[in-house]
Amino acid sequence: MTATCIVQARMGSARLPGKSMEPVGGVPAIEIVLRRLAKAKLLSRVVLATSEMPRDDVLAARAAQLGFDVFRGSETDLVARFVGAAAKFADGPYLVRATGDNVFMDWDEVDRIVSFGIDGGWDFVGWHNDAHADRQNDFAAEFLRRDALERVAAATQDPHDREHVFPYFYAHPELFKVTRIAVDARLHTAVKLDLDYPEDLETLQAIGREIGDPVAAPAARAVEIANRISVNA
Repeated sequence: MTATCIVQARMGSARLPGKSMEPVGGVPAIEIVLRRLAKAKLLSRVVLATSEMPRDDVLAARAAQLGFDVFRGSETDLVARFVGAAAKFADGPYLVRATGDNVFMDWDEVDRIVSFGIDGGWDFVGWHNDAHADRQNDFAAEFLRRDALERVAAATQDPHDREHVFPYFYAHPELFKVTRIAVDARLHTAVKLDLDYPEDLETLQAIGREIGDPVAAPAARAVEIANRISVNA
């Protein structure tokens, strides 16, 4: 069995406008994310889910040019956007939620969470990092069942729940079969590699200058470089 990966991304970030098209190693961040995810063996399809805002036309065009499916929906209601993307493109009952912020996606970690989620019959599977608790998901994505996502969509209109997809799952373990798995030790780093702020972009671009091909390089190589430049900073 495989899962359909839905990647959320937009250009309208208040903290770092246009971040998804910023170059890392000479390649736009969103292109790196999509192409790295496409290397996962247990993903049947990778879909870009962006907003209907004109400023996101560039993202939709880039993804389509690369051969990826594109869904466009609400800018702020991520639950509705994911439900819409799944309705149009999902190949089966299993989904993966990824974000365009996690530039150096690890395809092996993606395969691991998909396998774990399907085999265990989980509704939602996230991550925990015992070494660095605040760095839970810089390299992979979350597993969820499509029917569980649809239940969330029907159950809550809370803006916080609908903007982030995952909070309702964690807040209601009595309704869903929810768990977390450990981030692989080779990806343990205190360095923030999630693209939110200008300083994050500086770090990722510094890695990009050393890593070679940012699409093909193992995520563990990005961690090695990040740890070294952080110590030397």
